[in-house]
Amino acid sequence: MSMNISSSNSSNLQTAASLLQQLNTISNPAGTGLPVSQYVQDLQEILQQELEAPIQNQISTLQSQQNAYSALQSALQTFQQATETLASLQSWSTTSASSTNSSVATVSVSPGANVGTYNIQVSQLAQAEMQVQTANMQTSATGTSSLAAGTLSIQPTHLNNGQAVQISISSGESLQDIANAVNQYTQQTGVAASVVSNGQGGYFLALSSIQTGSNYGFQVTDTVGGGSGGQFGFQVLSNAQDAEIVLGSPSGTSSSGSSGTTVTLTSSTNTFQNMIPGLTINAISTGSTTLSVVENTSGAKSAVTTWMNAYNTLVDTLRQDTEYTAPSSGATNGSSPTVGPLFGDPLAQSMVSELASQAMQTVSAVNSQMNSLASIGIVLDPSNGHLEFQSPSGFSSAVGTLPDGQQMFDQALTNNLSDVEQLFGVVNTTASQAIPTSGVLGNLYNYINVLLEGNPNGTGQSPISTAVQSLSQQQSTLQNYLNTVQQQIQQRVQQYEAQLNQLNEVMAQMQAQMQQLSAMFGQSSNKPTG
Repeated sequence: MSMNISSSNSSNLQTAASLLQQLNTISNPAGTGLPVSQYVQDLQEILQQELEAPIQNQISTLQSQQNAYSALQSALQTFQQATETLASLQSWSTTSASSTNSSVATVSVSPGANVGTYNIQVSQLAQAEMQVQTANMQTSATGTSSLAAGTLSIQPTHLNNGQAVQISISSGESLQDIANAVNQYTQQTGVAASVVSNGQGGYFLALSSIQTGSNYGFQVTDTVGGGSGGQFGFQVLSNAQDAEIVLGSPSGTSSSGSSGTTVTLTSSTNTFQNMIPGLTINAISTGSTTLSVVENTSGAKSAVTTWMNAYNTLVDTLRQDTEYTAPSSGATNGSSPTVGPLFGDPLAQSMVSELASQAMQTVSAVNSQMNSLASIGIVLDPSNGHLEFQSPSGFSSAVGTLPDGQQMFDQALTNNLSDVEQLFGVVNTTASQAIPTSGVLGNLYNYINVLLEGNPNGTGQSPISTAVQSLSQQQSTLQNYLNTVQQQIQQRVQQYEAQLNQLNEVMAQMQAQMQQLSAMFGQSSNKPTG
């Protein structure tokens, strides 16, 4: 009997020892049992990789698309502004002007100026009226004066219908108070007063018109008490006068063909604007000079080039957003191609082709010899979609040469400027920007305006704004779903952690029981058998 018990005890001891050995071989830096924190971390990483990562990737893709559309919207607005600038006649000034004596007069040119030469004699410059006090100077600007009670009467030449303004002066009133009283009526008289120091301790009143020109002249009457005498002794330093230039006919002849004809022009300022159409003359000093207006197409060419560059920047933005780049020949198997954020997007893809179509289409109701950009030397480079002046060698290795685009454009500006302006759809305005309604600019402007603002009849929303809003809504929906998934992952991880902790507790109890059994059977095996 005892032999049977001993045999059973031996088997149990071997089983207990085996279990203890298995528990003790589990890698757990915190001690015996399962490494709960490591297992929990591993599970969380797996769940995040499998459940969170795909959603986050979708959100990231949508955000990239939204950013691309925002950048595209900005590029469209920039090109639209460039189109408005080129549509203004101001950008197409093909003349320049110069003065042989810039110390006498300078000149600038605007659209509408005719080529020619103008002899200018500046006979007088514009002046403001100024009168100063010469009697009873005071020792203080703001202190009590030695002046008696009286009246200042200021009568403008043209303002206030020539009616005088009466200003009362109190006995002992300071010069500054008198100046303040005069300035209360500046709107009616056009006269401003100030107190001036002579640098030797004396102060006096100075009256001056607020603008140059004969219309701002005035007279001052100074009386004391009820008498006719004055106490300020106002003296005229400068009379109000207009600027005056004597203009010789263009090229030295009058419109009737007789030589020596002159015209006198006056201005209330030293600037004579559009008195000669398209010219602004600034008189500097009296004397003579010659103004020359000559043909110069560099300004128009520069404006068109700037517009072409804005178009090319827009095209580069679109192509970058929609491009597809295949893996290189040396890439490893399984490598992915590179795609832009808007690759495959219908709206963006259509814009690539539509912009080119709008830019290069034939314009009706214009000179049939100049009814497209290509007809004046501007073409599309098929390799990048850029607007460029046609190269004599073309864009391929084709045999033969083509007309030089820059020469074609220069000749068109020189010989057929009005036709070129009509082709582009230039608006006759003095403003720096204009909204084109015809020509190449009008077609492109209308197309871009629909993209940015929607249909011109007010129906529908901007396709760009609609796309941005849709992408934003999709991101919001996915983010809400991601928040739910993250909560579920957290709950599952917490449950898993609780289960592992319970398992470790059971294993610890088993280990303790096995140690007790081992100790008990060990003591039994030491007793003598009967």
